[in-house]
Amino acid sequence: MWVGQALGPLTGSITDDLIRVTEQMIPVTDIAFDLAEMRAASIAENIALVQYVLANNIDPATVAPPAGAAAYAQRLARRGVPLTVLLRAYGLGQYRLLDTAIGLILAVPSADQAARIAQLLKFAGTYLDRLNSSMGRIYEAERDRWLSSRQAARQQWITRLLDGDDVDLPAAEAALGYRLDRQHLAAEVWTLPGAAGADTVRVLEQTRQLIAAAIPGGGAEMVASTGDRDMRVWVPAEDFSLDRLTDQIKASGLPVRVAFGSVGGGVPGFRRTARSAARAKALAVAAGQSAPPVIDFDAVAPFALLADEPEELADLVHRVLGPLAADNAKTELLRHTLEVFLAESGSYSRTARVLQVHRNTVQYRIQQLTGRYGIAVDTDNFELRFALGVCRWYRHVLTPPI
Repeated sequence: MWVGQALGPLTGSITDDLIRVTEQMIPVTDIAFDLAEMRAASIAENIALVQYVLANNIDPATVAPPAGAAAYAQRLARRGVPLTVLLRAYGLGQYRLLDTAIGLILAVPSADQAARIAQLLKFAGTYLDRLNSSMGRIYEAERDRWLSSRQAARQQWITRLLDGDDVDLPAAEAALGYRLDRQHLAAEVWTLPGAAGADTVRVLEQTRQLIAAAIPGGGAEMVASTGDRDMRVWVPAEDFSLDRLTDQIKASGLPVRVAFGSVGGGVPGFRRTARSAARAKALAVAAGQSAPPVIDFDAVAPFALLADEPEELADLVHRVLGPLAADNAKTELLRHTLEVFLAESGSYSRTARVLQVHRNTVQYRIQQLTGRYGIAVDTDNFELRFALGVCRWYRHVLTPPI
């Protein structure tokens, strides 16, 4: 197009004007001061390229972004600057170029002015679409590569800390962005079947935010991905409200489970809380759908520590409970009633309040337990309570229905 040749002598002033306007609309502070020079160079390269393409009638759909612009997009990706900042600048640049080019066309009266403007607008639309698509791919590829490399480096530091290697603690803290000389609480978080893809990412992120908000302590939490549907979170914590967090997770309706470890101090505590959180998770997985949304290792430690003894657990359960260890709705209801009854020190009225049933219903169920199943409820019941807890957490010990 002749307008491309007419733009040639004006590219310097257009570039200077666009750099000034861009700095006003998208301040340098939004992208970091050391990127200002790269941004100016990127603008100059893009203006020069558009002028060249127009002047030589090159198909805009075949044009690749200039090297400086690509490098600028990659730098933004590594800094975590949103892609919208980059695309907004390109939109602004196209507007300023179009304004100047249309002014040149209107300054030369001719019968085909409208056709020339229409041709220019078509060129601009094709070019901007091509540029945005190309720069978006460059940005996202660099962001993914950068995040992947950072995650790999973080995972190496975490693995060394958990394995008990002789670790340079200041270097580890700098790489992880997390202090190790304080109290730690680890949480295992995983999504339930049904969540997939982007929904899994959303569920994990929302759960992380709930955990971070519910647990006091100075500084930020540290997150490590442990799978496509799992993550581990460490938070600086002296104390936390498990009941409050449980209520929040239930209210959120998120298809997720959270298993907390024990609070521990320093590097030994960092390792210990991760191990105990992993054991609590293994216990919750063994319990299946009956597991609560939030599990606290300290509350279930006796059961969580027995995960490696499946045959011994099954033998104990069947010796103590006999037919009551059957896997069906009736025996499960009776086992739950008995657990509450023992926890309430054998009080029929308090058991009825907890279960929200009539007192006579509790009496009838206890009669079934003592008469039909031969369960003694008036003797030392530690072994009985333990066997009931095993049934609740380790479903595999139950006798399958015939």
